[in-house]
Formats: sequence, structure tokens, C-alpha cells
Amino acid sequence: MILTAEYVSPGHPDRLCDAIVNNIVNYVVSKDKDALCGLECAVHTNKVFIDGRIAAGKKKTVITEETIKNIVRKVYKDARYGNNGIPNENYWFHPYPEELTIILDVCIEKLSDDERDLRKYSDDQNIVNGYASNSPATNYLPIAHYIALSIGENFFVNRVNNCSHWGSDFKVLVQLKKEQDALQWERLTLSVQHLRADFKIIYSNALNDIKRVLKDLFTNTSFNSLSTIDRDHFYLNGAGDFIQGGPEGDNGLSGKKLCIDFYGPSIPIGGGAIYGKDPHKIDVCGAFRARELAVNLVKKYGYYSVFTTLAWSPGEQSPYIIEAYEIDEFGTKFKIDDSLLPPRDFFSIECINNDMNLGERKITSIKDIK
Repeated sequence: MILTAEYVSPGHPDRLCDAIVNNIVNYVVSKDKDALCGLECAVHTNKVFIDGRIAAGKKKTVITEETIKNIVRKVYKDARYGNNGIPNENYWFHPYPEELTIILDVCIEKLSDDERDLRKYSDDQNIVNGYASNSPATNYLPIAHYIALSIGENFFVNRVNNCSHWGSDFKVLVQLKKEQDALQWERLTLSVQHLRADFKIIYSNALNDIKRVLKDLFTNTSFNSLSTIDRDHFYLNGAGDFIQGGPEGDNGLSGKKLCIDFYGPSIPIGGGAIYGKDPHKIDVCGAFRARELAVNLVKKYGYYSVFTTLAWSPGEQSPYIIEAYEIDEFGTKFKIDDSLLPPRDFFSIECINNDMNLGERKITSIKDIK
């Protein structure tokens, strides 16, 4: 069996866009838990475009255009654009946060009492899916998805702390071969922005850094077989030098990396994007509840894996479809009896927000739910 999944770094143009709108929503919701947010972002070269609507606050608005611009610059800084504190122009990765041109077309207004009263009702239609595998070692996520996320996140931290030669923009693609319970590397592909240098040096640095990451992550774990890799299974920058990256090498848009935000390519993801939307929107709270339901069923009944579906029509407090299926190791689906599922009120928008504390954005992604 071949398993595959991908990770995309915070410095990738699409992920910059996701982080920008997510951080804006987090800020607004922290000021008004009933806030209504619907935002989109696009980036290219040194320009950032943000549009949408923010309705929050009773007596006055809770965010200004200047605050939004400060959030944008912090996202770029956190993704390590700029010189990383190294006083040498050769080590800079552009665009520099202070040099961004930020263009806003955002309607910022107070949230009226009438709209506030409607927040408990769905303002759209959507189908959301949840998934959990019976694998605490992978946080109940599909194995390849977990492995890709772990490598990517660790490589980013390693890059920040130790490796000034890597840029902020990179992707990791894992391909694993599973025979019975044993995992082996079929291929690990790394596409990473870098400083200008001889490719042999770049390849050697990348392989050494990846080996360090794998050793730190998987030695003496259930994934020990993945704790090292050889040259035959490691692929780097197959399209050639990757010197010009980030928004200066490509454009970006929020809401494009849905497989990575959810469960990887092997699990249907259902509805819409999570980032840029407040937690009363069913794209967000519905997706979180669907994942939580799947995890709880796996933990309680020991299923091999669980796939859940919730569906809302506009104007509804609770979904009109609530279904859960066990999926066994052969991929066969068995419907889980409705008597084993929580009552319908458990899935209301208000109940989800209160139970999961989404008004304080304690949960911001699928992987936060354990």
C-alpha cells in the first residue's frame, strides 16, 4: 500500500494568505465572540490585497485598518521574511515586512443587535466531513498526513533556529510504502527556497537537515523505520534552482490548501475553507464538531476509523444530516447506529461554540482536536 500527503510552509504565498485572514479573525473574535467575519486575501510580489466584511462590537468597531496592516506585517515576520536578524544583505528573503504595500477593501462596522441575534442560525448551506483513525500516535490523523505535517513543522523550526540558507517558502511531499504494519520510505520530496549556491552544496545541506529532522522526530517511536533516509529516496528541487520564492516567485490566495487543512488527499474534505471565517460559520464550527465526533467515537468504541458527515441548510441551528460510519482496514464502510450519536442539540451552532470555546478561538485547526 502506498500512502502520500503534503505539507506547505508558512512562507508559501497561499499559507501567508491563510495566516493573514486567520489572525485577523482571531483578533476580532477575541474582542467580540459573536463577530461576523468573511475575509479573503491575495498576495503577489510586495503587495497584499484583503477584502471582505468585519461586523463586530456593540458601541464601536473593534479593529482598525491600521491594526489589520500591523497583523499582516507580523504574519510575514513570523514566516521569517526579512533578514532573520543576520546583518548581511545576501541572507535576506523578500519581501521585507516593512516594505509591503497593503491594499484593503474591507467593510468594518459594528454588529447590529438584529444580526447578533441571528448568529445562532446558519447563514449558508454546507456539508462538512470529519475523520479519525484509531491511532493516538498520529493524533488520530491519517499516517501520511501526520508524517508530512510533523516533518514540515519540524523543518520550519529547524530552519528558523539553525539554517540561514533556507528561505521561508518550501513544500514537503511524503510517499510511504506500508507492508502489513511496517512503513518504509518510497520517496520524500523537498522543494525549498535557498540562497544561490552550487547544487551539490544545497543538496548536501538539505539531506543533512532532513536526516536531523527525521532522527529527532521518529527515533525510538512507532515510526522508527522512518528515522533515516538515503539518497535514493530523497528528492530535492526537481525543477532546478529555487532562489526566487514566496510572493516574489508566485502569487497566493487564501483557502486553497484545503487537503492540508483537513486530512490529506485520501479523505473527502466536504465543505469550504476554515480560514477567514468566524467560528459561527458552519464551515468552521461544523468541521470542528465533525472531527470531534469522529475522534470521540474511535476512542469510545475502538473503531478502526470513523468518517462523519454533517449538513446544514440556511437558517438552521442544527444540521439536518448527522451520520457516522466505521471504515475498516479494507476500506469497507459500516453505518454507525444513530443511537450511539449525541442528540441533535449537541450539533447546534451555539452549543458547538460554547462547548469548544470557539469565541476565544481555542481551536483554530483540525489538528488541534485530540
